[in-house]
Amino acid sequence: MKTLTTLILAGLCLASPYSLAAGERGREVALASYDRLGLIAATGFPLQIDFLTAQGWQTYGELELGFGLGDTLALGVDVSAGLLFGLAQGLSGYASLGPALSLGADPRFGLGVEIGLNIDVNQRALFIEAGRHPAATYLAVGIRF
Repeated sequence: MKTLTTLILAGLCLASPYSLAAGERGREVALASYDRLGLIAATGFPLQIDFLTAQGWQTYGELELGFGLGDTLALGVDVSAGLLFGLAQGLSGYASLGPALSLGADPRFGLGVEIGLNIDVNQRALFIEAGRHPAATYLAVGIRF
């Protein structure tokens, strides 16, 4: 039941016009080293955390799904709250943390975490991200659109 609920929520978020990903407006997809070869896809949602935004931090929420094909299928999903911070013109960093679920040969519930870097190129953002779901760690390179 948890899996079905998570997939339904993921579908609703992906269909939302009010999405953010990698800390900025849009959705993202990336090639990832998830188990062996995999993909991550994410969509975001506005998340206002007053005490952080009052200090000048930009906050966001994100729903992420990752899967990889290795010896077995690895699947992970997380819902996280994150911070976006500007580093330089066309360059920003982000970090997020939230509950996560890993499915596959070794199902686990735990904490999901990610850190990343957005690089704006021709009104698109390339991103490099490192993250962890309870049963899998990944490094990803992708695009936000």
